[in-house]
Amino acid sequence: MKVIRTDARRRIEQMTARKRVIQGGTSASKTFSILSVLIMDACKRRVEISVVAETVPHLRRGAIRDFIKIMIAKKMFVPARWNKTLLTYKFHSGATIEFFSADQEARLRGARRQVLFVNEANNISWEAYHQLAIRTSETIYIDFNPVQEFWAHTEVLKEPDSEFLMLTYKDNNALPDTIRKEYGKLFLISGKFKSRRRMLLLQTPISKIKCWRC
Repeated sequence: MKVIRTDARRRIEQMTARKRVIQGGTSASKTFSILSVLIMDACKRRVEISVVAETVPHLRRGAIRDFIKIMIAKKMFVPARWNKTLLTYKFHSGATIEFFSADQEARLRGARRQVLFVNEANNISWEAYHQLAIRTSETIYIDFNPVQEFWAHTEVLKEPDSEFLMLTYKDNNALPDTIRKEYGKLFLISGKFKSRRRMLLLQTPISKIKCWRC
């Protein structure tokens, strides 16, 4: 597998706020792209990075699988540096990326870090996020699927040190043409999606329009 520097990754790299809120549906490459950015950061300096999701099975099916896939594709993966029990990877730079779930209370209130990635944040409580955020000294990445409004909209995006980015399948240059065409068909059927979007926009305050599903 070849790792392509997609538009999604470029747009994420251009973000500058401490709290980076990233919305994206299926095939938008949000998680894959954030992990690619984190890996490059870990290669350059000694940094502690935490990747947190709802449960460990969720991590194994998503973020951990993508992380290992990226590392192998870039020929950077060293099995001896990967601790399968603790779910941590040690880089030659001295950096560490750890994966743990939001249902591990001790981990939420435990060690501090420089960088935090909350994966599929709409499945995690505000309290869990807050405990992680107050123990993170630098950047926080928050990604989610556009299902419904939650604390990223009502709390985080109201803060001055936050920034919002919306990604779609069109930002994923690595998406096979066959799948891209299927998305094209989906949005053409009966004009239902465009009509629904117009209705949502009409019913939504201007301040929140950017956070809804497109």
